[in-house]
Amino acid sequence: MFIALLTIIIATLLFTQKIATSIGSKYAIQGVDVSHFQGDIDWNVLEKQGISFAYIKATEGSSSVDSCLNQNYQGIQNTGLEYGFYHFLSLESTPEAQLENFKAATGEYHMDLIPAIDIEWYGDERHNPPEKEEVLNSLFQMVSLFEKEYGQKPVVYTTQSYYLKYFYGEKLDFPIWIRNVYFSPFQEWAIWQYTDRAVIDGYCGDEIYIDRDVIKDSEYKNIRLND
Repeated sequence: MFIALLTIIIATLLFTQKIATSIGSKYAIQGVDVSHFQGDIDWNVLEKQGISFAYIKATEGSSSVDSCLNQNYQGIQNTGLEYGFYHFLSLESTPEAQLENFKAATGEYHMDLIPAIDIEWYGDERHNPPEKEEVLNSLFQMVSLFEKEYGQKPVVYTTQSYYLKYFYGEKLDFPIWIRNVYFSPFQEWAIWQYTDRAVIDGYCGDEIYIDRDVIKDSEYKNIRLND
């Protein structure tokens, strides 16, 4: 009985993932987000498959820099892709130290899209979730610091379950990049990560999959970084 039930659950999840992918793939502004897990990336090959933008992982916490950051930055230069960088927020470091890490890693780089802050479950947080006040205080400080530095509020990436735990019912004054690989997001969003299991040509790394994202047409102007 247990195995049969588990089989039904897995089949249902796989089916709903196909639904999200089917819906997401119909949006006009298609993109990817990448890190060292995708290894060597041929950005021209990605562009030829309908990709028009990318978010590249830059930093994490107060000291970590993605090992493929510079490689990805150099590689994307000879394409028509628009791009930005994202920072993975850590609750163990101060927002000020994390901004300095991001600035040090990307300070010499041009970027077309506003920076992104990635806040999601990590470590054992699912079993020992941090207090809501701690999460929101850290995030809101980060958003404020990024806005002062870049003149625009960053887009905030999070998962659907994290959103429900910490953001639902809160007044959010920054654009949301939501991960929902099962169905269309119920909340307002600027960017939607609609699958984490895409397989396309153009990269060779430890991870066989690549995340696919879309920017909502009406939000495109808010995602671009002002000159």
